[in-house]
Amino acid sequence: MAHVYYRVDDRLIHGQVMTAWSKYYKLKQVIIVDDVVAKDPVQKQIISVVAPSDIKVHIKPVVEAPEVIKKAEQEKIPTLVLVKGPESLLGLIEQNVNMSEVILGGMQFKPERKKITKTLAVTADEANVFHRLSQKGVALVSQVIPTDRPQNFEEQLSKVFPREEV
Repeated sequence: MAHVYYRVDDRLIHGQVMTAWSKYYKLKQVIIVDDVVAKDPVQKQIISVVAPSDIKVHIKPVVEAPEVIKKAEQEKIPTLVLVKGPESLLGLIEQNVNMSEVILGGMQFKPERKKITKTLAVTADEANVFHRLSQKGVALVSQVIPTDRPQNFEEQLSKVFPREEV
């Protein structure tokens, strides 16, 4: 069984992530990988307040995250790598972080995004990055909470943003 799990959720740490997923994976730590959040003391403070005290939280920019992720893998620490969007995941892969599966939970609808599922909306650029992740062998699964049936996100995405058009 893997020890490091990857999830896209633009709300980062919130009730579903910390209750359902932390219990499901028996998490000991969360690594938030986001260049903007890593530089924002207010967001970092909010995250430290909402995170359960028994789960260690790291907030890293993309360039610093691989070291912490690889340490978690080596030490077999149950860890959730949490990102707001696909760009951070691609950045991790480009730095030789191996991931076989990414669970997509939520990307809020905004005017520039098209709805893919009930909880996931993406821009054409984000769709392109997701397609690139899939082409690199990363399984993309949409699943809000662990008890939901996992769905093939690449198939869902391709209905709205076919690969050849992105």
